[in-house]
Amino acid sequence: MNFAYFSIINGKKYSCQEFLIERNPGQNQRRTLTWKEFNDQTNIVANYLRDELGVKKGDSVLHMQMNSLEWCVTFFAILKTGATAVPLSFRFAGLDIRHAAEACNPTVFILGEGFVSRIQPIMAAMPSIRSYICIGDNCPDDMIPYDRVIQNGNVADILVETEDDAPAELMFTSGTTGPPKPVCQSHKTLYDIGICNALTYDEGKETVFLAPQPFYHSGSFFLSFPCYLSGGKIVILNGLEPKWVLDAIVEEKVNNSWITVPTMCDVINAVNDGKLSLSDYDFSCFSGSLVIGAQPVPPTLLQDIKNMFPFKTGNIYGITEGGGGGSLNLYDKDVIRKPGSIGKPTFHMDARVVDEQGQDVSVGEVGELVLKGPRIMKEYYLNPELTATAVKDGWLYTGDLVRTDDEGYFYIVDRKKDLIIRGGENIFPVEIEAVLFRHPKVLDVAIIGYPHPRLVEVAMAIITLRKDDTMTAEEVIEHCREAGLAKFKWPERFIFDEVIRNPTGKVDKPKLREKYIGKKEITINGKVR
Repeated sequence: MNFAYFSIINGKKYSCQEFLIERNPGQNQRRTLTWKEFNDQTNIVANYLRDELGVKKGDSVLHMQMNSLEWCVTFFAILKTGATAVPLSFRFAGLDIRHAAEACNPTVFILGEGFVSRIQPIMAAMPSIRSYICIGDNCPDDMIPYDRVIQNGNVADILVETEDDAPAELMFTSGTTGPPKPVCQSHKTLYDIGICNALTYDEGKETVFLAPQPFYHSGSFFLSFPCYLSGGKIVILNGLEPKWVLDAIVEEKVNNSWITVPTMCDVINAVNDGKLSLSDYDFSCFSGSLVIGAQPVPPTLLQDIKNMFPFKTGNIYGITEGGGGGSLNLYDKDVIRKPGSIGKPTFHMDARVVDEQGQDVSVGEVGELVLKGPRIMKEYYLNPELTATAVKDGWLYTGDLVRTDDEGYFYIVDRKKDLIIRGGENIFPVEIEAVLFRHPKVLDVAIIGYPHPRLVEVAMAIITLRKDDTMTAEEVIEHCREAGLAKFKWPERFIFDEVIRNPTGKVDKPKLREKYIGKKEITINGKVR
């Protein structure tokens, strides 16, 4: 099968229906594509790639753009040729881009004009790339203008048939636990992800999905697949101002979405600070769920959503290797009853908690989360050795430490690589972060291990305070004491500064370690990797 097939059949069935809406509130701009327009444009680009640039089945095409109509058109056009799409983070620097090119030997690079200055200096270091297509008004002479590709192009349907397990996409991991790794998803895997998400979140033909996060990340993109498969609608929101988020929900009649913790915190803070009045918004259209994820979700945030908004919410768990968000989910009915839980495995997924030998642990005991199901990645691209360390007997080892309760609900304890061992005692940063998030002055927080000459490591707290607030280390310790946190878990070093997060909202602990310790990684025995 070829995952791009659904653009053709939906282009015929729902030709005049809007499929993609791009909102750029900062520029007061709204752009749309109907299903027919989307299919026609993907055909034009795909035919050009094949006929003019020689892109064929088995090739790879780099893809670096901000979220837009063109992002989606060019992604699915690449798939139509039988080639593999390789979307890159807009935060990637030259070294990251070269790393991606070396991983897949691309023949073509499609990029937005804003990335030209980043790409041109390294073009000579990517010899496999024969052609560059530039989207925007300022295309350099050594690249092909996208407008030239689109104008008067061939709209005839093109779909190169591929095997079910043929590579469709390489999506690089967020790099919060090391260098980004190319995760390969097959055409059949992308289809299975869409079906699993549709049945998990009750999405389909009538869904209007708000996608405010970057598409190079598996969150918004993979969670929008039910709309793509069934003929629904996807709303691309560029800009995360709280007013823009709520305006998009109401004006586009959004009924499902996934949003990161920082974005939803900003919305709630804007309401609490009087910057937004919920009486100005009619949320009656929102019949589905607004789920939160991409990092451990503070239970207080879900409580605030339940108290403030009429729509359902939930805590979504996933990793790129496991088909993105939606491998486990805590539904709205359990949000209050099971604070801190990531729920249970979703449709067609199985999950276990295992020890270092891969054996199941007892209820309540901490172990590693392993997943099994059709949405699991095909491989780390062309790297069987690395793949074998992550997938064993069909089970994906996530690197996340979890426990279960007596009802089978899962709880994230921490990342294995983030575990702090202080004088032989295990400290899970997520536990401390959850406590500190409850302090009224704390806007954001991250806990990392700091080297200690005798104890090996102690907890360091990086705390972002709310506007105009001040805080002392003594206040932090007193809050931990009052919360009942064991003394050995109390932070012993304190930084009041911005918590560095990547574009998908995850705390970037390697960058925090590099900034405050001078080293990106520390293993659980305190030695630098």
